[in-house]
Amino acid sequence: MRYAIIPAAGKGKRFGKKKQFVKVNGKTIIQFTVEVFEKSEFIDRVVVVAPEDAIKEMEKELEHFSKVEAVVKGGCERQSSVLNGLKAIEGKCKEVIVHDGVRPLVTKKLISELFGAYQDYGVEGVITAVKPKDTIKVVGANLEGNDSLVIKTLNRERLILVQTPQLFNYEVLYRCHKKAFEEGFWGTDDASLLEHYGHTVVAIKGDYRNIKITTPEDMEIFKIFLSQIKRFD
Repeated sequence: MRYAIIPAAGKGKRFGKKKQFVKVNGKTIIQFTVEVFEKSEFIDRVVVVAPEDAIKEMEKELEHFSKVEAVVKGGCERQSSVLNGLKAIEGKCKEVIVHDGVRPLVTKKLISELFGAYQDYGVEGVITAVKPKDTIKVVGANLEGNDSLVIKTLNRERLILVQTPQLFNYEVLYRCHKKAFEEGFWGTDDASLLEHYGHTVVAIKGDYRNIKITTPEDMEIFKIFLSQIKRFD
C-alpha cells in the first residue's frame, strides 16, 4: 500500500488567508493538488492534514476524491502536521509520499519518476529539486532596514532548490519524525530529518513550474503555468 500525505494546515499569514481554499477556474488549490494523486497509479490512498478549525471545510472540498482516506488535524508547524499524518497511517504502508498542499502543479510524471528512482537506488528517501538560476551569497550582520553584509558567494553547481513531492520508506520517516519530536529537532523539510539521523537521500530533477504558493504574486504565476503544464500525462 502506498500513501500520500498532503500537509495543508497553513494559516496563510503571508498570503492573507488560507490559500489552500482559494479558487481558480472553479477549483480550490487543494483540489488541484489532490487531483493528481487521485489519478496516479502509484498512489493507493491519500491523507490530507488541515487546520483544526477547517477540517469540515477540507472534508467538503475533498468529498468526491475516492482515494482520500482521512483529513487529520494539523500541528503548530509543518513538521508536526506531517507527524500527525504519519500517525494516522501507522502499519498501513511501506512507502509514503509527502507533498505540500499548496504545490498544485505537481504532475503524474514527477510522481512516477520518484518511484522509479526509489527502486533504482534502493535508498530511504528520494526528493525532487531544481538547480538555482541566480547567484547565491551568504550574508552576515544586518545593516539598516533589510540590508545585509555579504560574506561570500556559494558555488551554485553544488546547490539545489528542494521541492516536494518527496518519497520515503514509511518506517524510516516515521521513526525520524518521532525521534526529532522527542529531541526537539526541527528540520526545514522531511528529508532533512533523514539526513540528520544518518539516512541516505537522493535528489532527482524536479520542475521549475512546480511552485509553492506562498504570496499573492505566486497565484498569478500559478495561473500562467496552469495553462502550459501537462499534469496527468
